[in-house]
Amino acid sequence: MSALLTPDEELLRRFGYVRAAGLVAYLVAVVVLSGIFGGEVWPLLIGVPVLVAATVGYFLRSARSPRGSVLISLLADAIVLGGAVAFVGGTSRGLVMLYGIVIVSAGILLGPLAALSFAVLCGLLAVGQLVVEELGMVPSLLFRPDLDERVPILLISIAGLASVGYLTATYASRLHELVALGRDEAAEVQLRGRRRRLFVQQASLDVRAPLRELEQVAGILDASREDLRDAERSRLAHRLRASVTRLEAEVGVLSDVGALDAVGDQRPEPVELARVVEDVVSALGDRLDGYVVDAEVRALKVVGDRRGARRIAYSLLENVVEHTPSGTVVRVTAVTTAGRGVLVVTDNGPGIAAGVADGMFAAPEEKGSRVGLPLVAELCAAMGAEVRYEPAPAGGARFLVAFRLAPAGAPTTD
Repeated sequence: MSALLTPDEELLRRFGYVRAAGLVAYLVAVVVLSGIFGGEVWPLLIGVPVLVAATVGYFLRSARSPRGSVLISLLADAIVLGGAVAFVGGTSRGLVMLYGIVIVSAGILLGPLAALSFAVLCGLLAVGQLVVEELGMVPSLLFRPDLDERVPILLISIAGLASVGYLTATYASRLHELVALGRDEAAEVQLRGRRRRLFVQQASLDVRAPLRELEQVAGILDASREDLRDAERSRLAHRLRASVTRLEAEVGVLSDVGALDAVGDQRPEPVELARVVEDVVSALGDRLDGYVVDAEVRALKVVGDRRGARRIAYSLLENVVEHTPSGTVVRVTAVTTAGRGVLVVTDNGPGIAAGVADGMFAAPEEKGSRVGLPLVAELCAAMGAEVRYEPAPAGGARFLVAFRLAPAGAPTTD
């Protein structure tokens, strides 16, 4: 709702051009009427400096006070139009319908309430014009003195202004909703794009570590290829395999970052959590050596994206490998609660400090931050899932990912 309180910048910018064009149109009208009626139209010239002042003032103040500038400008327009009607035709020619210009402008720029308010104001100005005419201050041109003719014309004109006000308020309400929605979506797209860039940047940095490891091993092999003993050769081969595994994992992260938007756009499908965990444990392979993995995930189907669900489970288990010592016990289970299928990953490691836990799902802002947990949060948001952390009751860390629960009989493509 707060987004509706400030006129859209693009509308404001264009209104400045409309004001300038309106000033030119008024000058042209005065010139044309002067050519037809001669000097009798001189009172219309009074509106020129008023419009000039309102236009210049708008350009000077609109950046600092957009709503106030628009309001003052429209009030000036209403006064000038009222003065023009007072000198040309008055209430006898239906020219009070010119107030419709102000009403529509108010609705587009300031919203539905402004349209209705200006409709009431312009209706009162029209009635006031009739009162002034009855007091003897009649228009100089195109005036019909018969009250019986002027009153019906005035009533029809006021009804027209009321219709313009109502229609403008109706459509302006929707217009401002769309403008606010577009502004929010644009801000979301910008934020998402910034987060994607941060993810890609950090994931690219993460890829370099195993590449450097490969370079070091290659250097050792090149420098001492003839002097290597079998044990040393075996150790280097192990380092090579470990580095290749890490490299494959980081490339997978880059690939999943690139597919983040696709996860949200794809149609959700039933996913078997037990199969997801089985695939992830197999993919981590040797990296889980030295850890006690207890994966007892019962048959449970959730709604989501298979690739995204695998990346979530992979990142949570990888987090255990990277932040807990060898020998840590990690337990992976799945439970149902409140219509949700919850993947639970618990370890008995050192746990996570409170200060770190508060921001560990935020996008990586600085060099050295890992992509894993922030990527988990992004994937969960894209799939309509939720992830949270809590300290394990017996010490350690526990991550819970709540997916939407799929029907037990729903077919899967696993």
